[in-house]
Amino acid sequence: MFHLQTLELLHWDYCQRVTLPLDGAIITIAGPNGSGKTTLLDALRTLLGLECSGGRTYKTYARHANAETAWLRALVDNRPRSRQNSSRPFASSLLYSDQVTLVCRIERHGGDWVRRYAILDGVHEIEQLAEKGDRDWLGIEAWKKRLEAAGLTRAIGRVLALEQGQTDRLCELSPKELLRLVFEVFGDQEVLDRYEQARSHQQQLGKEVEQAAGELAHT
Repeated sequence: MFHLQTLELLHWDYCQRVTLPLDGAIITIAGPNGSGKTTLLDALRTLLGLECSGGRTYKTYARHANAETAWLRALVDNRPRSRQNSSRPFASSLLYSDQVTLVCRIERHGGDWVRRYAILDGVHEIEQLAEKGDRDWLGIEAWKKRLEAAGLTRAIGRVLALEQGQTDRLCELSPKELLRLVFEVFGDQEVLDRYEQARSHQQQLGKEVEQAAGELAHT
């Protein structure tokens, strides 16, 4: 999973313009009810192509802003994880700068709202992004594929989609269930699945050998 460094909101819900630092090992979002915790988390979810919480959608927040366009922008750490340049998170998108800009543009289109996405090499401000042509923007499905290639797996997406209060359920999981979730998030679930398949196959072969031995004993 790539690492977000900053998140900027422009005309999102009742926020005129807010920039939040996210470049820390642990980020805590705290505050009383109505302080905007869900608003912030839903902005992050929308930028990452995930569903908002509590039946809300990105359109809900765009309407509240009373503006023609809402923007979500994040700077992402794209430094290589090894000496190979291809180990950069967004190398699959042919982006090789140490920082990458992710952006979601939500525009009023007739009587509805439409969201489009873009990913750019380096640091780009919203004012620059507003000048980009329509060909530079991606739909939601293409966007999800780009982020998945950069490390945003479906398992991580499910964790990020947890609503407030649901995180307590993680403490209620059995050790086996929690271990499976950890394997899913860090991409090792496929290894476990292959192991289970191999074990089942081995057990099936053992039964067939026992059956064949029994049949031979009666001949």
